Amino acid sequence: MAKNTNFVPGLLKRLYIIRVQMHIRKYRFWIVSLSLLYMPVNALAQAALSAQEIWPAIDAYYRISPKWRVYGTVAGTKLDESSYSDAAVGVFGDYFTFPLKYTRRLMPGRSDSLPGKFLWFRFGYQYSATPPSSEDPFKESMIVTEVNPRFYLPWSMLLTVKNRVDWRFKEGEFNSRYRPRLMIEKDLRTEYLFFTASAFAEYFLNFGNSSVNRLRTQVGVEIRVLKHINYEVFWNHQYENGTEVPSVDAFGMTIKTYLDHNEVKDFFKSRKLRRSSKSKVNPS
Repeated sequence: MAKNTNFVPGLLKRLYIIRVQMHIRKYRFWIVSLSLLYMPVNALAQAALSAQEIWPAIDAYYRISPKWRVYGTVAGTKLDESSYSDAAVGVFGDYFTFPLKYTRRLMPGRSDSLPGKFLWFRFGYQYSATPPSSEDPFKESMIVTEVNPRFYLPWSMLLTVKNRVDWRFKEGEFNSRYRPRLMIEKDLRTEYLFFTASAFAEYFLNFGNSSVNRLRTQVGVEIRVLKHINYEVFWNHQYENGTEVPSVDAFGMTIKTYLDHNEVKDFFKSRKLRRSSKSKVNPS
């Protein structure tokens, strides 16, 4: 019987491939982040070079129960070729209801919302301001309310119809605006990455002052880089509306953290048990 002389080299090659794959998974966060930030051939990177505004943000989601979630955000705006900048801080509560049992099979990997919920409500507070030395300084307090139904479309796409009302207190004056948004999302998967492509159109309807109404469209992608961390990049375009609302192109990037109360509780519980076991093994 002839010996299989290719068995050992083939086995070593397979082991090497497995080892490389393990390293890719281990350092996936840094690989993806560096790729998004430094690859000049990337389309979004090219878009960022021509953007008039930059919108960085950090979002954190904390799931309390199957129906309740707390959401916090820190965001900013920086104008290109200008010293103008502003920042916003917000804290919100989300309530999800009307479960649809089959949605877990349609969207098994999603982390942006609690799975299997058809309708969700949001309420919260947001504070925005510019530095005192800004070209056009302002301070604004805003109460936010939302009612958002979701619809599961063919090809495993998700349609969210956001109905947001902003109750704004700015420079001693009160005004409100309605912000309807139609958003479509599609989950995609490769061998190493799970990500969500999205697109939306949003209209800003200001009650009592239609001259500042505006329409914005956006396309982006949110990539899961770790179990609890996603990284989103997007391109947003604002359409011109008379002399009050200019045409603006903005490039945004957001780091999103998703935490679950039970997982956090189990994490600290396991740490406490490990410390207790170590103290028994090595008593002082």
